[in-house]
Amino acid sequence: MLSRRQLRVKVMQALYAFFQSENSDIGVAERELFRNIDRVNDLYYFILLFLVELGDAEQLNLEESGEKFFKDKEDKLTGFRIDNHPFIAALRTSEVFKETVKKKKLSWQKDHDLVKNTFLAIKKSAAYKEYINNGGSAKEFLLEAVKKHILESTAFRHTIEEINSFWFEDLDFVCHMMLRSIKTFFDQKKLELFGTYKDEEEDKQFVRELFHQTILHNTEYEKAITEKTKNWELDRIALMDIILMKMALAELMTFPSIPVKVSINEYIDISKDFSTPKSNHFINGIIDKLAADFKQNGKIVKTGRGLIE
Repeated sequence: MLSRRQLRVKVMQALYAFFQSENSDIGVAERELFRNIDRVNDLYYFILLFLVELGDAEQLNLEESGEKFFKDKEDKLTGFRIDNHPFIAALRTSEVFKETVKKKKLSWQKDHDLVKNTFLAIKKSAAYKEYINNGGSAKEFLLEAVKKHILESTAFRHTIEEINSFWFEDLDFVCHMMLRSIKTFFDQKKLELFGTYKDEEEDKQFVRELFHQTILHNTEYEKAITEKTKNWELDRIALMDIILMKMALAELMTFPSIPVKVSINEYIDISKDFSTPKSNHFINGIIDKLAADFKQNGKIVKTGRGLIE
């Protein structure tokens, strides 16, 4: 599920596209924003499906090599194969998983070579041999397979980017979601498939309000930022920095239950990943000054948890 920080990033990306576009239809931009958020969940299920496909690739490989028909080897491998792995078996029998894959129309059919090549790479690994020959830890085997042959795979990343360019930036996060799903399955003895949101109604409201308020008060926020950056020409400040500062102001004034320091720190952290090397110090200085002014003028009012300093 997406954290509030990740939801902020999605809003930031949507605002960047909106302010760069000639289309000023907020409704259209909002729908595209939520489609981009939903795509994260699509990728999560798509990679889970990849694990199931690895089991099918193993089955096909056994048939092609003839290993399946040697009774001794078959007996030895029956309980310890990717195809029979407890987590993958749980996915195969999960109605939620099957219905979601069908609804989202997810398939690896066009990229079967990647599935096959990934399985062959896993088959050569010491972890695979340990698992099938000695009954090694099913949990540790699958975690290592995901990390080394999916998360760290250049071929996998390239394929994901070709299938959907929006997915590439979310790949690391989704892979870690999948690792968490595997750990939860073994630790709690149940399959838990994560949704897009922690609290769908609350998170969607947060996204919608942050997006709308930043746009609706764009002129006001730009004027406030300009007054605090008199030694800078606005067009020399990175557009991403300007958007992040406007979002910070919108959040400070729109969500009374979020502490000021929490909001400011979130946008400073986001700037480290998405803007220039010195952006975090620049944004911190400007937003600190604006937050102090707005609190003094009564524009920032916090309640409950938002009062925490």
